Amino acid sequence: MSELIQLLTSQKIAASFFDPPVRVSGAGEQLIVTAGPDEKRVIYVALRHGGKTVRVGFAAKDRWTNEEIEEAVESNGGTMTEFLEDEMEADDELEFPVQHFHDTGWFHFACDIPKSPEFFNTREGRDLVAYYFGGYCKAILPILNREKD
Repeated sequence: MSELIQLLTSQKIAASFFDPPVRVSGAGEQLIVTAGPDEKRVIYVALRHGGKTVRVGFAAKDRWTNEEIEEAVESNGGTMTEFLEDEMEADDELEFPVQHFHDTGWFHFACDIPKSPEFFNTREGRDLVAYYFGGYCKAILPILNREKD
């Protein structure tokens, strides 16, 4: 987790952690953390299906931010999953692909990690979630920061 904190501070991104987490979708999710430049553009971690799935992703309340992310993906020349892999500098293909959807007024780019609740209580499980969360921070937050320039 210290790598994530270093990432957020080293890139001079004014990311904020919101407490309580910002609601980014409909019923059935328990948000653990949301972070972002404001409460309408956030990277989040949520428990789904009674803890059997962790969703890690980015959600934006406005379509302009959604389109900005789509343009970055298109200019990269691949899918959103490939874009995330490239920005994360992943050694291998990501096991959990990025989904793009719209839910209750939010545009999402998110990965669902379906594992047992016990898995997420292990070091490996926590590291996997932190890896994806950090990847979204590396991929998305610089785009949002660019918008302000």
